[in-house]
Amino acid sequence: MIMRLAQSLGYEVVDVKDGDGTLAVDGHDGASSLRVGWRPLIVEGYTGSGSIDRFAIRTRDARHRESLRDMRDRLRFPDRWDDAVELAGPILRLLEPGAYGVRRWPDANVHIEPFGENRSAWWYPYEAIGTEGTAVIPTDNWPPPNDAMVELYADAIQGGERPLAVLLRSEPPGDEQDCAAFLIDGHHKLAAYRRTGTDPHFLDIARLADRRPCEPADLHAVIGGDGKLAQSAANLMRYLQHSGS
Repeated sequence: MIMRLAQSLGYEVVDVKDGDGTLAVDGHDGASSLRVGWRPLIVEGYTGSGSIDRFAIRTRDARHRESLRDMRDRLRFPDRWDDAVELAGPILRLLEPGAYGVRRWPDANVHIEPFGENRSAWWYPYEAIGTEGTAVIPTDNWPPPNDAMVELYADAIQGGERPLAVLLRSEPPGDEQDCAAFLIDGHHKLAAYRRTGTDPHFLDIARLADRRPCEPADLHAVIGGDGKLAQSAANLMRYLQHSGS
């Protein structure tokens, strides 16, 4: 079923046999985690508050983001290559072994959900303004701090270039209006697309596996003892614990 969904959305199915697992996405959309260096960085899901609001929580440990920045040095590749799987090669080698879908996703309809001071981001799917399409969850500072780099990409985009930012998600989107993806690389590119009013282009990688939520331990790790976040995430935690029992 998930393979057919992926192929219907334009993903090419790839069997990763030799990935080293330093970058991993687990769970299903609405209860997924992103791990870097085998440690949870972000967990996203529904709040379970009786509404349809969703949230993401990021760990307070800045070393996780530093590790991801170091990892991005291994993700440099030309934007002009045509083959999506070749483009994704450096990332696939970092992922856990398993099946993944890889696609170029041009002219994407997305909204960006940056983290606030309490390490959380909140949004409501299907709102008429501001949250149409896929929720993109940044893995680094948003907006990105290097404005000169954003301007360089903006000039290239206005000149007709379409550089690819990189998304990693727990499964192919069953509903483009209510789904989430982690922005692994390309924060400056995405900011440049927004600056120019151009729909962004992505290299989009989706995990293809049996549908199950992420581990409760991942959510516990990103909460990190914060009582307010633990209260906000209590319903999601109960769902994760019940699903794993």
